[in-house]
Amino acid sequence: MVEIKKNEEVQEETQEIKVDTKEVLESIKLNDKDVDKKEIESKSDEVVIEKTEEIVVEDEALTKELYAEFASFLETKADLVEDKGTKETIPTGIDLIDAILGGGFVIGALGIIVGSPGCGKSMLAMQTLGEAQKKFKGKLLGGFLDSEKATTSLRLWNLGVRYPKLRPYSDVTVEKVFKFVEGLSVFKREKKMLDIPSVVVWDSIANTLSQKEIETDDPNTVIGYKARLLSILIPKYVAECTKHNICFLAVNQLREVLNIGQFTAPKDLKFMSASKDMPGGQILKYNANQLVEMKVKSAITPTSAEKSENYGFEGVIVNVKCVKNKLFPPNVEVPVVGSFVTGFSNFWTNYNFLKTTKRLNSGAWNYLVSYPEKKFRTKDAPELYNTDKTFKEKFDESVKESIEVDIIKKYNPDVA
Repeated sequence: MVEIKKNEEVQEETQEIKVDTKEVLESIKLNDKDVDKKEIESKSDEVVIEKTEEIVVEDEALTKELYAEFASFLETKADLVEDKGTKETIPTGIDLIDAILGGGFVIGALGIIVGSPGCGKSMLAMQTLGEAQKKFKGKLLGGFLDSEKATTSLRLWNLGVRYPKLRPYSDVTVEKVFKFVEGLSVFKREKKMLDIPSVVVWDSIANTLSQKEIETDDPNTVIGYKARLLSILIPKYVAECTKHNICFLAVNQLREVLNIGQFTAPKDLKFMSASKDMPGGQILKYNANQLVEMKVKSAITPTSAEKSENYGFEGVIVNVKCVKNKLFPPNVEVPVVGSFVTGFSNFWTNYNFLKTTKRLNSGAWNYLVSYPEKKFRTKDAPELYNTDKTFKEKFDESVKESIEVDIIKKYNPDVA
């Protein structure tokens, strides 16, 4: 059992500090020619600080021992286990998004992606599922629940869901979504696969009806029913996801905030787009470990400036930020480049970021600031990256440095 120092013992140690300080003063010759008064005071302070630090270190060790014993007691008596302190994540495959997420979407938690139609929410969710398959080398169990009935196995394949190829589940209700999570949990327990992560993508919350809403003849009788249902199911099954290492990734829409009469609707997520909110009730915001908002910045079309820089595809540039995040400071916004066919491009996103952070000079001929002897045209950049080993190394080094300096250290300077 840990023994806590009594007040008398602390007072005795403090008294010892005072005695040592007196000895220092007596040991110094009080001769104006040898030592001045400020130097004596400085040396006295150093002794006090040194002795105080010794007590603090000793007390800190005792405190840690006490807390360790307390944690063991709670685990045995109350079935409460301390958090491990680190969260494993599923990367999106886009370096900038992973940086502002804190590594990716958390395994064992609820992540939500919101935004207006056409901003790439589903695309990002599919790419994340594909990256999860690659990271865990085909051992990962995943599912894509498509209430919008708009996704095909070919579309999933194009966006990286290939290990193995998956078919989306399209006939889903709110109840079936959570039955899927429950079934996955039971299967993982029976197969002793709890240590292997899983990913469940739900696309989308706004478009998924409950069974009661499907069967009713009078819509007025089910107003608010879905939100109440989610308020019960979400906390219960997020806890199941935590126990069974499941990353539960949901897509949701944005809707206009309704102000009735003189009453203004509360804005609990103040950094979300002005006048926007998401359907499904407050429980989604409360239980989301990460809430990502996506907003179209500009389109990449044959007549746009981006196309003239030879991206080589049509798509969008999207601003992405976390309005809620438990792994990294929220509201750090980054622009991401996406193709409508192949998804968000890590290379072009990084290329743009290097230009923004002045690590890549662009013009008729482009070059990396760290590798100025290699000049290239924009249209040739991807091929150069894939064929020139030195260029690839310099490019990746510049990206790593820019993310470290301009995102991680800038917004989270205390990180080790």
